Amino acid sequence: MKIITSVHNDQIKHLINLGKKSYRMQHQEFLIEGTRAYHELVQLYKPLALFMTQDYQNAHQDIACYEKITTILAPHVMEKVSAAATPSGICAIFAIPAQQPLPTTGPGIILMDVHDPGNMGTLIRTAAAMNIKEVIIIGGVDPYSPKVIQSTAGCLAAVRLYQTTFDKLAAQHTLHLCALVVQGGKTPDQLNLHHKFLVVGSEAHGLSAQQIALCQEKMTIPMPGQAESLNAGVAGSIGLYLMSQQN
Repeated sequence: MKIITSVHNDQIKHLINLGKKSYRMQHQEFLIEGTRAYHELVQLYKPLALFMTQDYQNAHQDIACYEKITTILAPHVMEKVSAAATPSGICAIFAIPAQQPLPTTGPGIILMDVHDPGNMGTLIRTAAAMNIKEVIIIGGVDPYSPKVIQSTAGCLAAVRLYQTTFDKLAAQHTLHLCALVVQGGKTPDQLNLHHKFLVVGSEAHGLSAQQIALCQEKMTIPMPGQAESLNAGVAGSIGLYLMSQQN
């Protein structure tokens, strides 16, 4: 089994560069960290390469079946690769799944220009928790970025991700869309969310007039308190919960 002790090794440079979107797109690969994320993804996909510290391997003998693609990293090398404050001791490279045709029916969620990795990861995680499998990404942060993957808490494999553009979505107008808006929409009890897609906008500006116009319905979450609005992660999560109650 190969052992790497230098941060200047070419494989280590490759791992570090996978933190950049352009590099991920060029190689069609992404990096995951942590035991939970690894075990979730490995149920669906075979890793291209697996890296761990010696201490981690000693404590997790069940991963020995991938010995041929496993490399041991010295602790200081793992720290260089890891985006976590306290590295778990394992990371792996997976191929970015081939793009599939957009779904034709919900339930699902569409994230329009969501730029905060924490919000996107939270919404993917909530969709998985609510058993809402279809997640369409339009613009915003790359769902395969390390920070998004970390925020999903191992739930990336529990949903089906689609990346597209607004124009392509508009051309496929078979989906029934419900825009999540701060004001002017129906309350949740007035809507039937069965087999529909909840559309969540950017943190800074919400949904544009053009994006809202594409949706057949609008929903506003009642807020009896003092806050003017909820952030995208919280509002979208509430919407996903309400949707799960009708699907």
